[in-house]
Amino acid sequence: MSEVGSAACGALSRLSAALPVDPATLSDGQLVRLAEDLAAAHRHLGALDLAVAGEVERRSDPESPSSLAKRLGFKTAAAALQNLTKSSGKEAQKLVTQVTDLKQLPAVEAAVLDGRIGRDAAAAISGELKRAAATADTAELTTAQTELVELAVAADADEVKARAAETAARLSVHMVEDAAKKAMKERYFWVGPTVDGVAKVSGLLPAGHAAVVRGLFDAFVNPKGKKTVAFQPANHGGSERAPSDERTAGQKRADLLRDVCASQARSAESPDMGGDHPTVWLSTTVAELHSGTGLAFYAGTAEPVPVAEAAQAACTGGSQTVVFAPDGDVLRLGRDVRGFTKRQRRAIALRDGGTCLIPGCTVPAQLCEVHHVVPYKDGGPTDVCNGVLLCWYHHHDIDSDPWHIRMRNGTPEVRYAAAGKALDWQPTGDGAATRIRAGAPSGAPPGAPPND
Repeated sequence: MSEVGSAACGALSRLSAALPVDPATLSDGQLVRLAEDLAAAHRHLGALDLAVAGEVERRSDPESPSSLAKRLGFKTAAAALQNLTKSSGKEAQKLVTQVTDLKQLPAVEAAVLDGRIGRDAAAAISGELKRAAATADTAELTTAQTELVELAVAADADEVKARAAETAARLSVHMVEDAAKKAMKERYFWVGPTVDGVAKVSGLLPAGHAAVVRGLFDAFVNPKGKKTVAFQPANHGGSERAPSDERTAGQKRADLLRDVCASQARSAESPDMGGDHPTVWLSTTVAELHSGTGLAFYAGTAEPVPVAEAAQAACTGGSQTVVFAPDGDVLRLGRDVRGFTKRQRRAIALRDGGTCLIPGCTVPAQLCEVHHVVPYKDGGPTDVCNGVLLCWYHHHDIDSDPWHIRMRNGTPEVRYAAAGKALDWQPTGDGAATRIRAGAPSGAPPGAPPND
């Protein structure tokens, strides 16, 4: 390894000349120059870190009786460096690993050791190119190193890493193919146990899987399309509109994941589980279900949830009464009370349009639940004239939500009322019924022909 630090003196001298310093007293120009001098000093000190680590590692051959690490009382060069520098074991090992990686990429190694690029940029390049080094053409690999070093002089480490990944893929198709096979073997999706009302989700998705999921999420979290008929309610206070969806992007993704899985469970193509479609079982008492207060329990977990979740599940998918004796014996098994059928769902979707009924919500009909406008527990029929499509989120909050729904002459209408704001009832959705109503002359009775 050649000498290191030939340009370090200048960078350290400039920094030394500015010290001591109170950054709060500096002008904008002085603060920028100080930041640049600090960055230069960091690059050169990082180069010295690598150079020293490389030499300690070279002198610590585990097969040699004169190993420096062993003479210092340690098994490995990383352990010796951890003790010498008082760093963490992770940081010491990272330093040794970077030394090893840079040996395969001499142009990158030279750039970091002379202070032209920092350790982060060097790691961004070597982390990607080292995977292609074994099979890439030597001349192409050298050219790639030079190009990436030039980029790293002007760009940040994240941009360098992205470009290095593209370059590595271009240099070695086999590397990409092997990575894809590895990703397929390692893919998994896991939902943990429920603790404190939430279940942790984890997983690894191959690139194709991730692209499909991300594309779906992006489509609904940041929708570009709008409904055909805009919701423009009259307002007692002027032209003020109802507020938009206040969920975060992460909350929308979580709700959409649930909607997609629920839609698949309803599909005729889904495999049976015990002779029935995939079903979520919730238990509660009749009294709690009708009062709207109390607890419910999902099958397979002892942690309770609000009884409102059972009410929503019953509204969507139906219910069955099972009467137990105090000792747990089943006394009576009632008939299933079925939810809306597929034919009813289609009719409702065609009537109201292809999305959740709430204005501004773009969750498609096939991912929505059917909501009883007059609650089923209050005698509301499971009929098309009493059903509207709501996404899980709006269905979940409909009882406490500022949005209200009613049916008028077979057409659903919505109204917003919250925080002193009250908007008039208006037909909503983008289906045929709403278009007819929206185009009817002012004051015309329901069913009147639209204006020409």
